[in-house]
Amino acid sequence: MMKQFFRKTMKNIATYVELVLSAFLVFVITILIIKLVGQCFFDIWHDKLELEYYMEYAMSLAIGVEFVKMLCTHQPGTIIEVLLFATARQMIVEHLNVYETLVGIGAIAALFTIRKFLFCSFDEADHMICRGSQTVAHANLITGAKIPEEKTRILRNVISDKLSEEGKTVAIGACVYYKDCALRVDSMREGMVTRVEVIKNL
Repeated sequence: MMKQFFRKTMKNIATYVELVLSAFLVFVITILIIKLVGQCFFDIWHDKLELEYYMEYAMSLAIGVEFVKMLCTHQPGTIIEVLLFATARQMIVEHLNVYETLVGIGAIAALFTIRKFLFCSFDEADHMICRGSQTVAHANLITGAKIPEEKTRILRNVISDKLSEEGKTVAIGACVYYKDCALRVDSMREGMVTRVEVIKNL
């Protein structure tokens, strides 16, 4: 349990470092947007406006914004969005031939297909093993999950009762699902749940 706690602590520290990096990127992107707007007014005034340059610049900034979202959320969907923007930028800004354009369209179609059919709500998840004798409040505290049950209830009773309500057998590997998390029976002894895996959707 202590090893898992330290592992989670180090992961939280890494998350905060990523948030700092994200904040820095947001600052840089904001400065570049201001610079782009100022340059646009200057070019319009001097009749030097080039649409392709501004399209390329704007698409690059949009990719940067999606990259920041990817760092903050850690969800597979944001990776797909970054790839979609990057592919779209290449197709829109560059002068591609017919073959390259068809390849780009196929890549975008494949990305949409992957997002629709291969992703589920628990593709990206954080998990921790807890003792079955721990309370819901304690499990929520150490895992960062939000198990929507009475805080004084014991985990083994929660998962056993929930499985029974759903007509499932209480056995190793059996799961119950909530909106933002899930519980899985990790180990049993003499018919009693001894350890419960708490899975938190990121």
